[in-house]
Amino acid sequence: MILRRVMAHFQKQEWAAIVIDFVIVVVGVFIGIEVQQWADAQRQGRLERAYTERLQAEVLNLMATRAPLVEARNRFNAGLASTTQALFGAEPRALSHFECQSVAYSYAISNPTDDLAALIELQSTGQLSVFSNPRVSEALGAFLLVRARARDSLAGITRNQLNLHLRHPDLVQVTAPSDPSSSSYASGSFRCDLGGMRASQQFLNDYELNQTNFALHTRDNARVDASLLELNQVLMDVLGLPRKVTAP
Repeated sequence: MILRRVMAHFQKQEWAAIVIDFVIVVVGVFIGIEVQQWADAQRQGRLERAYTERLQAEVLNLMATRAPLVEARNRFNAGLASTTQALFGAEPRALSHFECQSVAYSYAISNPTDDLAALIELQSTGQLSVFSNPRVSEALGAFLLVRARARDSLAGITRNQLNLHLRHPDLVQVTAPSDPSSSSYASGSFRCDLGGMRASQQFLNDYELNQTNFALHTRDNARVDASLLELNQVLMDVLGLPRKVTAP
């Protein structure tokens, strides 16, 4: 319709009308582009908000899922630290049941779950740029880097970790469980010969390797947890959620 009007004005040499029609077309195109950009921005904003909310909820769930295993690994790491004093100290002492259990389980290393479904989805579709807030992008990048380092570290650790109660059955022995319906392994019933351990250089070498690797493993996962906590705090700030106040 506009084109027919322009042609009609051109044939009649109505130059002012032609200019007006041209201005109308240009303004209309400009307004159309602006409206489309506004609509795209609104759609992008809703998408970013949805992913931010989803990611924050998944981070909380992931931290809760990781917590029991991380806590168990931290306890075993503390048990190994005290066992080291008994093994290498000047004055030998008997190992507690938990210290002996820590020695037996010192080979059991695997990273707690560290995946986020929303993050996997964004990476697979190439939409990580959906987050316009630089704090979110930086926190996500930091988490991905720390997680990658923990995974790489685990790959090296697991190649060297040793099952001490299989390599040294005379020094670390599975005992009969108090509950016959449960397995000895599940109930964690072990007996350790501290004197024999201290006298065996092979055992001490194997133990030191396990203890060092286990300490590295717990350190790696502490870094992942710290990165998750920071990511959660950033997401809460972006969403305008209040942070929980802890007692001093």
